[in-house]
Parts: sequence; C-alpha cells; structure tokens
Amino acid sequence: MIRLSRGERDASARATHLEAAFEKYSKTTIERKQMSKTTNFKRIALVAVAALGLGVLSSAPSNAAINADTFTLSAATAAQTTAETYTASSATVTLSFLATATHDSISVTAALISAPAGGTALPVLRLIETTTAAVDSTVVTAPASALGLGTQANVKSSVYAKVTTAASGAKYAVYLATAGATTAAPVTAGTYVVRITPAAEGAQSGSLLGSTAQTLTITVTAAATLSTTPSAATSRVYIQDSHSVNFTPVSDSTVVASKATGTSRAYVYVQSNNAAGSEVTSESITAEISGKGLLQNRTGSTTGLVRILDVKYGETFTVFADGTEGVGTITVKGKTSGVLLATKTLTFYGDMASIGTPAIAATDTKVITPTGGGSTTTKVSAFALDAGGNKVGNLTGGTNIYAISDSTSIATVATYTYSATTGYSVVVTGVAAGTANIYFANASTLAAATIKSAALPVKVGSVTPASVKVEFDKATYAPGEKATLTVSILDANGALVAASGSAYANIFATGGIAADKSLGASSDTISGTGVLVEPLTQVKTYTIYMPAVSGGAIKFSWTGGTALATANQVAGSTTITVTDTAAQALAAITALATTVASLRTLITTLTNLVLKIQKKVKA
Repeated sequence: MIRLSRGERDASARATHLEAAFEKYSKTTIERKQMSKTTNFKRIALVAVAALGLGVLSSAPSNAAINADTFTLSAATAAQTTAETYTASSATVTLSFLATATHDSISVTAALISAPAGGTALPVLRLIETTTAAVDSTVVTAPASALGLGTQANVKSSVYAKVTTAASGAKYAVYLATAGATTAAPVTAGTYVVRITPAAEGAQSGSLLGSTAQTLTITVTAAATLSTTPSAATSRVYIQDSHSVNFTPVSDSTVVASKATGTSRAYVYVQSNNAAGSEVTSESITAEISGKGLLQNRTGSTTGLVRILDVKYGETFTVFADGTEGVGTITVKGKTSGVLLATKTLTFYGDMASIGTPAIAATDTKVITPTGGGSTTTKVSAFALDAGGNKVGNLTGGTNIYAISDSTSIATVATYTYSATTGYSVVVTGVAAGTANIYFANASTLAAATIKSAALPVKVGSVTPASVKVEFDKATYAPGEKATLTVSILDANGALVAASGSAYANIFATGGIAADKSLGASSDTISGTGVLVEPLTQVKTYTIYMPAVSGGAIKFSWTGGTALATANQVAGSTTITVTDTAAQALAAITALATTVASLRTLITTLTNLVLKIQKKVKA
C-alpha cells in the first residue's frame, strides 16, 4: 500500500514535472524565436546606417582636402599717399596650398578694422601673381583672372587649384582706395588697420591647417603733388613784351616800353605750382603794380585799368603805361595763400634826352678792312636815354635817331637795328685805311644835331703788309715751360694790318720760323710761310713748349717773305734762354755750401765767446 501510494505520487510528480518542463520549453522557444526576429531587424538597420555612413564618408567633397596651406604678409606696415593706390611698394599677401582635387579652393577677404576720423577708404586686394591656380573662376580649366584686377573690401577672392602635382596659390597687393572703387586714392590721411582673412571653401571644409588672418597697418600721408599751397621756387611767372596764341614762355623779356597810354606794353604769364612742381589750379592770383604802370585782365578792354588785380588761374594779365616814365614793379601772389610767387619789373621811357657812349661788341672785330681787300665790317651800338636815364626803345634808325661817320672816305654807316640789351646798332664798313669817328645823334648831321653821343673811333686797317715782328712773352723759361710766340704783321705806317678773313701769304720765306733746338712735342707748328691774323687782336700767337731737359739758349730764326716790302725781306732772329737743370743744381749746392761755411764760422765765434765768459766766471 505504501509502495503503491508512493508509486502513484511519483508518477503524478513526474507527470507534473514533465508538463511544467514542456510548458517552460515551449515559452522559451517562442521567446527566442521572437527575440531572434527583433535582433535581425536591429542588425539590418545598423548595417544600413553604417553603409550610409560609409557612403557619406566616401563621397565627401575633395575641397576639404587642403594640405600644407600657408598665408603670409610681406610686412606688417605699409605707406601710401593721398595720390596713390597700388604701387610697387604696396604690401602683399601670398597664399599657397596643396590640393587633392583640381577644384579645391581657398578664399581671401580684406576688411577694414579701423580708420582715422573722416576716413572712408577701404582695402582692395589686387591680384598680381598666380601659381597653377584659377582665381575667382569655378571652371578649373579656365585661365586665371586678368592680373591687375582688384577685389573690393568684404568681397572674397577665391583661389582654385588647377593641378594636384604641385602647390597652387596667388599673390595679392593690399592697398586703400575710396569706398566702392579700386583705383581712386584715399582722401583722408591717417592710420588704417586692415585684416586679410583666408578661409577654406565648401560647407564641410572646416578650418585651414596652417593659414591664419593677417593684420596690416597702412599709414596714409598727404601727397605733396596734391598740395594746394603754391611755391615760388617751382611756380612759373614770366613777363613778355609781346603775346601770341598758344605761346608758352620759358624766360622773361627785358621790357622797355613807351610811356604813351592806350596800348598794352607787357604780358604776364602765371603758372602756380606747389613744392612738388604740380599745378595749383584751385587758387586765383593777385597781381599788384607799384611805381609806374597799370594792370588789366588780358580779355578785358582798355577801360578799368587798376593797380591791383585778381586773376583767375590760367589767365594772362597785361600791363599798360600810365603816361609817366619810370620803373613799374609787379608782385604776383596766391590770392588765398598769400605766397609771393614772383616780382617782375619793366621800364616806361619818355622822350630821348641823351645818348650813351657808343661801343663795339666785345666779340666783334676792332679793326676792319676796307672794301676790295677781303672787306670786314663791325657793329657799333649806343642807347638812347630819356631825362630819367631810362632806355628809349621806340626810335627808328634814320628817322629820329642817326649814326654819323665824321669821315665817310674812311668808313660809312648803314643798316640800323635795335635790341633791348645792346641798344641801337649800326654796321660800319671800311672804305680806306685810317680812323673814322662814329656818333649817334637826333639829326642826320652833327651840325644839325641837338642831342649827340661821344665819338667812338673805328679803325680801318691796311691789308698791305710791310714788315713782320716776332717776339716771346719773356726771355727766360724753365725746362718744359709753356711760352707764347707772337707774330705781328705791320703796314707801312708801323700799324697792325687788319684781319682780312684769310691768311696773309708769304709773310715768311720757305721754312717759316725755325728753332736751333728741338722743342716740346705739343708745340704749335711755326714753319709755315703764311699767317692768319686773329680778328680781335690783329696778331697771331703760337704756343711753344721748351725742351724738357737741355738748357741754354735757343735761337729762333726767319726770313721775310715776298709779301713784305723788299727792304724787310731779310733774315731776323730772337733768342730766349732755358735754364739748365744741372747748372741750377750746382748753383744750389754752391749756395748751400756757402751758407754752411758761414754758419760754421758763427758757431766757432759763439763757442769762443762762451769759453771766455766761463774763464771770467771762474776767476
């Protein structure tokens, strides 16, 4: 019974256990199956996300692949004037980078950080160089933008790589220009601070690796060429005695004008320049005349003549006589600045009251030849003066001023001219040998003249040689010294012949002048037979160099040629002395020996005197 009961309980327990185990197994299996499906969905989703992520990474834009990028500024400071934009000294920024694709790019932007009060200029980036890059072009195969173009402030300039085998880059000049422009210079001087910023292009490009923004300080100074202050040193003010259309004077005229009223007597041209030599067109000028004369704008009429006058820039003003003789002084100033640009003078003359002493020009011949003998002429000039000593310039030769020769058989006068620097001039022509006195007067004859000048003797020389004279400038010369040998050709009266314009032939016989010793190598040739007389001196001079070593006497000999009078066709000579260097040395030694001997005697005498004094002192 007991077994039977235990057996039934065991069977019942086993059955219950099996049922429970079955139920447990079934639930676990179902749960695992359900879990397995959920896990599979999660795994699929994860794989999909990963695949998408990898796809995104594999398709990232290549403009994120910027390597070895640099961005450098040539200098932290730069200078500019109010007349400049880009110059060769402008600061520059240089961009360089390695690209992995030909459309990788970096942008550059300039912006203004600070400016002086009133300053409106903004920075400009001017492309001046590219390196295997296209600038401001999204088409990589297109050429770079034209060099020299400017990018305004706050506008980016993009640099696109054209190759992946080398660095790409660009260089920009940085300067200031007025707002909204790239070529107009800044107006306000002062200190401007500019920032130039590089940036990688593209939404996912991120920060650059090595490039950072650069700060540039540009100091703008007022340009000297734009100064509105005139300078006397560079301004051009000229007074002229005449005027013509489009005439640009480069110097002053010497204005000597009649005191008669009603006609302009001078013209004044003014160009105001600043210290840099640029025109100051914004300022009128003020002209004032003191002393004699009146002023007027050139475009005006003869009425309204004044002492002081305002003249618009670029206009010419005129000077009129006021009816009195004397000097007028004109001052020209900047109307606003008051800068004295120039002082000019002119002379108003009255009626002729006297005539100055006539003269021959320093460069003109002093002795003329008569007609028929290789005729030469000379000019004689004189000034006519009013009562105040002012030069009178409105006279007409042969009408109200005359030149008179007191001996027309020797010299005649003709052909009048006038110059403000020389006065009234007349040509004097020789007729025969002799001397004629030339006068200037207010009548055609000396007897009728009430005003006349002093006399000026004019010599008409003979052209017939009679004798010759040869002489040195001194008698003794040192070895190698320069000497002057003068040949004078004389007429029958012993006077110098006139310069005929050609050489006098056969003054010397064959061989000309000969020296009995060799002369220095640079000596003039003196062996010719003809002599060309110099117009101003009426003689011929030769330069002779003495021998360098040998001393002693040197004899120069000649024989008169067939052009001379028969009595003078004879031999002549002159002797000079060249000091002997050896003799000089010997003389010096002898003199030194004499001096030493005298000194020795003095020393002996002095010694004996000292000894005597010593003996007396001991005694």
